[in-house]
Amino acid sequence: MTGPKRIAERSVATFLFAGAAFSPPFLSIFGADVFVFGLPLLYLYLFAVWGLVIALVAWIAGSDAAPPPQGKGWPPHAKGGPAHAMGGPPGGRAWRA
Repeated sequence: MTGPKRIAERSVATFLFAGAAFSPPFLSIFGADVFVFGLPLLYLYLFAVWGLVIALVAWIAGSDAAPPPQGKGWPPHAKGGPAHAMGGPPGGRAWRA
């Protein structure tokens, strides 16, 4: 199983994980008066899960990234390429610093 179907399934799984992780039953578990490095355990849990959800979404979004296009007009600074069509550098030369 590859392609859009796999991405859709991973997206749904991430959504369900986030919904469960941020639900009141889980939040109440970490809502005790426990401190780690001077921070409430609930705050650490929230930021850890939030970061994990962001990492999962980034992984899903990048898992099916298309390779860069090849062929005529590539690389973009080539004459007649995308940069030239958008008013890129004159003569199709790449900008040099």
